[in-house]
Amino acid sequence: MKRHRHVRSAAAIACGAALLLTTTGAAEAQTPKPKPVVGSPADARVAALLAKLRAQGIAQGEGSLADLERQVENGPTSAVSAARGLPKCRGTFRAVSGTVTLQESMRHGIPWGVKLSAGNAPQGVVKFSAQIFANKREANVYRTHKELWSYHFHGPLPRTFDVKGSRKKYSMKRGDDVSFLWTWKSVSKPRSGGYRFVNCEFKP
Repeated sequence: MKRHRHVRSAAAIACGAALLLTTTGAAEAQTPKPKPVVGSPADARVAALLAKLRAQGIAQGEGSLADLERQVENGPTSAVSAARGLPKCRGTFRAVSGTVTLQESMRHGIPWGVKLSAGNAPQGVVKFSAQIFANKREANVYRTHKELWSYHFHGPLPRTFDVKGSRKKYSMKRGDDVSFLWTWKSVSKPRSGGYRFVNCEFKP
């Protein structure tokens, strides 16, 4: 009698373990996996790509550098979105790889935040970089940051900022085109990471 109970208990444990593995596997299968980064975040093509995306009225995107190039080639998803132009630099911009939040004011410029989605969890600790352009000038405002993928990455774009590669400063004006490009790479898996961009118009 005791042996039968032991067998039934072992079978129940085995079934429970199988169910747990199946459930975990299903959850992992449904979690979107970010595409690997292709190219360097400091690549000279980046500024040109963002300018073309802005000109096409494409407000946001994600993936790899190759994905951004394909987006440029394919153009806007609809004539309506292109006609509307770029959104203001405020609000929430959602995508599979992560959610971006922007605020804007004449006093503070554009504070920003990026929260990567759970699909990035396998990457562990990531090196997170930001390239930000306002009226074709790159802002020298953010250093590469190394944190666990779940960290709420954030930073400023002051209304008046130091221009990268120059001793000059630039003060944003109402109506300026602004582009944010965020790039992250896994520390333990350097070929794993992603790109996320938002194009907007400074209209506080």
